[in-house]
Amino acid sequence: MFPNAKIVLDKGDIFRTIIPLKKIATQKVGGENVPHDRNELMEYIKAHVRLNNKITRQDMAEGAGVSVKTIQRALKEIDNLNYVGSGNNGHWELNEKK
Repeated sequence: MFPNAKIVLDKGDIFRTIIPLKKIATQKVGGENVPHDRNELMEYIKAHVRLNNKITRQDMAEGAGVSVKTIQRALKEIDNLNYVGSGNNGHWELNEKK
């Protein structure tokens, strides 16, 4: 179940299991600067698109500590954000006109 788990013998008959976690796992359960609800996630996405309009869904997911699928669902809810072009040649356009 945990292929990277280590069993450590500590003080005689006491066993301790150590399960190394990836950084993203610790972010999901309480890391700072990680969006915790849908609106925060959508604002996170918009902010990162403003900084880099060629940001990938994968980079958004890694930065937010969520899956790419979660990013894709959130992107569908942002009406004023569109991906123009295709693949690596495209870019994000965020229409913020009032």
